[in-house]
Amino acid sequence: MSELSQAQNLITPKNQIGLIGLLLCAFSAPLIMPLNIIAISQRFIDATNGQIGTIATFETLSISVASIILSRIVNRLDRKKIFITAAILVILGNILTILAPTLNYVILARVISGLGSGAIVATVVATIARGSNAQMTFALLNSGVGVMGVLLPFCLPIIIASNGMNGAYSFHLFISLFTFLFISFLTLSNGADDNQNTVSSYKGYAGWASMMGTSLIFLGHAGIFAFSAKIGATLGISVIQVGYVFMAGGLLTIFGPLLAGFIGQRFGSLFPCLILITILLVTGIILANVTSALIFFIVVPLCGMIPMILTPFFLGGMAKLDPSGSLAAAHPAFSTMGGAAGPVVMGYTIDMAGFTSIGWVLIVMVLVGTPLISLGLIEADKIKT
Repeated sequence: MSELSQAQNLITPKNQIGLIGLLLCAFSAPLIMPLNIIAISQRFIDATNGQIGTIATFETLSISVASIILSRIVNRLDRKKIFITAAILVILGNILTILAPTLNYVILARVISGLGSGAIVATVVATIARGSNAQMTFALLNSGVGVMGVLLPFCLPIIIASNGMNGAYSFHLFISLFTFLFISFLTLSNGADDNQNTVSSYKGYAGWASMMGTSLIFLGHAGIFAFSAKIGATLGISVIQVGYVFMAGGLLTIFGPLLAGFIGQRFGSLFPCLILITILLVTGIILANVTSALIFFIVVPLCGMIPMILTPFFLGGMAKLDPSGSLAAAHPAFSTMGGAAGPVVMGYTIDMAGFTSIGWVLIVMVLVGTPLISLGLIEADKIKT
């Protein structure tokens, strides 16, 4: 057994269930941002695409801020206390969103919820990255996202059609209450007492370059995908039909990450990530220029699932570079940084030049981000576990 494997402990099935369930319940609103945008735009009908995108940007930016802070200190704190405090913030943010009378109050409420979601996702990712079965656990996590990707698009369009934005965020509130159930499943040591802290953190630059590349890729993806429902509306596709399209993507996402987990354990991270980024580029450009409902139905599930399948490969590589988990814990911050910028950048780009223009933004993000991502993954694939 290698030194890396000896330094890491196995994540038990009970802890896997607790960690995955906790993250999914805290993250239901960010997971289905396009439908939330539809619900908010129906409530505030005079708002521009840029203004609606700003709400998504502030929420994801708050997730990013909480993630980057927690990624630096999580190993020195009691993780259960982090989870409990963060879950309260998520629930409070959802309640305040329901009560919000104006767009500015919606932004404030989503920031509060985002801070809680970011703290949870960073702590969950850091905990998983410290396990010897990290890559497969990340695969299971993203398959869980696929399950939510079926549940949310099935329920939420019906709720939005009957009860609007308040109904949508009442549903998110209901889901977030289950965070406390999954916290009760967890048996975790204090970060300060964890003997794995004897493993030195990653001191190189390639891993952080990969994080910056991820941020750019997620900017392109989040920006296009956030407005996919509005693109569908221009083709006469209803919000309920868009929900069914997202469900199809969710089904793909259930099995894709599991396959990614097996492939990554055998063939490394770099090549699969490059293939997935290429698929993202092609489907994103098609989506930005789509004129056919049939093509929309095909490319949206493919485009939507890419981050969920790419993440196990990427985080598996980052866990190799930094067995302490701090590098992987920073991933939510960098990915949501891009996700934060994406909706507002694309929203104002659409306002100025129409939907087709956002395809060019995606091209630039991929051309700059892909070489950066490759730097860390090349280094990770050289490490034997």
